[in-house]
Amino acid sequence: MKKTKRSANKKGNHSKLRATVKWGALAFVLFCLVIGIWAMWGVGFGFGDSIEQLNLHLTSVVYYKDAQTGEYVEFERILSKENRVWKDYDEMPQNMKDAAVAIEDQRFYTHHGMDLKRTMGAALNVIFKGDSSYGGSTITQQLVKNLTGDRDKSYVRKAREIIRALILETKLSKDQILELYLNSIYLGQGCNGVESAANMYFGKTVSELTLAECASIAGITQFPSLYDPLVNPEKNKEKQELVLAKMLELGYIDQSEHDTAVAEKLNIVPGQQKERRSGQSYFVDQLIEDIIDQLVEQEEVSETIAEQMLYNSGLKIYATVDPRIQEIMNDVYENPDNFPKLSGEVQPESAMVISDPYTGEVKGVVGGRGVKSGSRLLNRATQSKRQPGSTIKPISVYGPAVDLGVITGATQLMDERININGWSPKNYYSGFYGPMTVRRAIEQSSNIPAVKALQKLGVEESFKYMTERLGFTTLVNRELQDGKVYSDKNLSSLALGGLTHGVIPMEMNAAFGAFVNKGVYMQPIMYTHVEDSKGRKLLECHSAQKTAFREDTAYIMCQLLKSVVDRGTGVGAKISGMDTAGKTGTTDDDMDRWFIGFTPYYTGTVWFGYDANKGLPALSSNPALRAWKKVMDQVHAPLPNKSFERPKGVISATVCTSSGMLAGENCLNKEGKSLAVTEYFRKGTAPSGICNIEHEVPPVTENPEGGVIDLETGELVVPPNGTAAPGTGETGTVAPSDGNGATQPPSGASGNQQGNTTTTPAQKEELGVLDLDMLLE
Repeated sequence: MKKTKRSANKKGNHSKLRATVKWGALAFVLFCLVIGIWAMWGVGFGFGDSIEQLNLHLTSVVYYKDAQTGEYVEFERILSKENRVWKDYDEMPQNMKDAAVAIEDQRFYTHHGMDLKRTMGAALNVIFKGDSSYGGSTITQQLVKNLTGDRDKSYVRKAREIIRALILETKLSKDQILELYLNSIYLGQGCNGVESAANMYFGKTVSELTLAECASIAGITQFPSLYDPLVNPEKNKEKQELVLAKMLELGYIDQSEHDTAVAEKLNIVPGQQKERRSGQSYFVDQLIEDIIDQLVEQEEVSETIAEQMLYNSGLKIYATVDPRIQEIMNDVYENPDNFPKLSGEVQPESAMVISDPYTGEVKGVVGGRGVKSGSRLLNRATQSKRQPGSTIKPISVYGPAVDLGVITGATQLMDERININGWSPKNYYSGFYGPMTVRRAIEQSSNIPAVKALQKLGVEESFKYMTERLGFTTLVNRELQDGKVYSDKNLSSLALGGLTHGVIPMEMNAAFGAFVNKGVYMQPIMYTHVEDSKGRKLLECHSAQKTAFREDTAYIMCQLLKSVVDRGTGVGAKISGMDTAGKTGTTDDDMDRWFIGFTPYYTGTVWFGYDANKGLPALSSNPALRAWKKVMDQVHAPLPNKSFERPKGVISATVCTSSGMLAGENCLNKEGKSLAVTEYFRKGTAPSGICNIEHEVPPVTENPEGGVIDLETGELVVPPNGTAAPGTGETGTVAPSDGNGATQPPSGASGNQQGNTTTTPAQKEELGVLDLDMLLE
């Protein structure tokens, strides 16, 4: 009997102990809650009434339109510290939701933010074992921690978390909470949210995951480094099977589904997303700048806020990029063999931009040579201001002059020594060649004829075309620096390209695009629209268009620039079977080398040179032209042959390349070669007189692109083995540059004095440099 009584007393004591423990644990929980309420008093309890106000860092995604299907496809992701791509609740498979609930919070659908049983269990562990590792947090509590970033290891923090979870459950539905949770949890390898994890580990979108793959991802969150499928695939498999067992226990799946998922081999695709993340292109770099600028303007926010919106709001950006073109450009620019290897540690840089001239859509951008080493680096294609050299002539001189009827392709201009208020411009070649047609002057990039054509046109008209019709933002009307007023409204700047600040390659590319697009200038754009994470349109971007030239002018300029490639300084750029036109450019001491070329499909611009104020050594060919050709050959390879479309109102006539008159039977040189070429004219502007001059054989000259060119035929008569005389470029001008690729204001007269050390006020007026004192007189 005593023994039985002792046993009964022992059982009673155990019951009392259990009850005491339970009440003690409950009291501890209540105490923590009171502390939490006190800690939050005056701070605020709620999160707001909508998901949009919650602090998620969502990854913005750049898309391109697939040319074959017309559908938008992911191109790159714009990542901040967290890699997260939003997925709506309805886009997630039910297995993903069930797996998360089964392993993380099996009473999720019945509690109101706090699971009392699990919370008390955690409290008992703390009280009696000093162990705080017991998982008492519900999905709602974990979401609160993810959203607030409140991760202090204290009872007060835990109490705050519980209270916030209770409040959050009154604001949002269970589906909304689970949607937020699955988009916010950390799942290893820099992935936040199930969509990023699906991309990373399986190369899929989350909606494509199998049951086995869903369980694999759901198991990661409790201990990401331990259950990482890439680092510890065995441990991940163990955890996956535990998740599947729990789903079976709770009735989310049946035995057959469980067994099939357990037997399924997980096809991990290691590092797929890492490769995509590490290579943010120069295109996306500039895209970021453009979107930030538009957000600042449209949303009237600071640049900092606009940047946060771009990086953390999960924007969907629909870009104009063509991934095939961008990849070709990347491959060419990452290969050092495609550029000359020069002495010294610092090698010249280069940049390229390609666009669709009919829409203004930029298809590819490269802002520097070599493998890109970071994000938002100096983008020489869109940010650097460089002296354009002779590439300026078609858009500042010849195009406007043809447009206004001042000249035609057959107009004769004298290549001779001139002196304009003490300024004597030079050609890149030695001496002068007398009478030349405009076509011949463009082919050979002669400087004196360009100056004379600009005199006929007028610098005011030229400046208006450049700034009002062709979209240039860097030209200077009047600018005060160091007591002097600089201006680009002068002969040396507009005829030869010696500008105060220089030009941006992307702006040059857009200007030349007007020739292809029937005279219509299209402002460059890099995206069409931007949506927020819910698919609502946030920004739109349309190419502003202007009529820069008449349609007949544009076609005539296409033909004039085509001859540059056929037999002028651009020989070597011709794309087989395709009309190809373009213009080379070189500045004094070879500080800058250019080639701007176009076809009926695309316009492409390449610049080559040092970032710093440093000339290039003698080169056997133009590196810019070479890079252009390597890229554009591949770009055009799958495209059918095409010619520039001739508009109504343009006629052709056979003219003498020497006199500019209609070719006669005497238009032969002494070797019997014909001097006749086909020229194109606006109706009513063709010459009427027939040439009857007995022509002499013109001399030959060195070609700055390499070799010796016969000025009469335009053909290379000596293989490339030399360059123009040192110190003389196509422009006959010097264009200093700073270390960031931007040209510095010139000293004296825009660097175009050719050795003159002093200038009179009259000379300064002509050259675009005025003394402040003279202006105040």
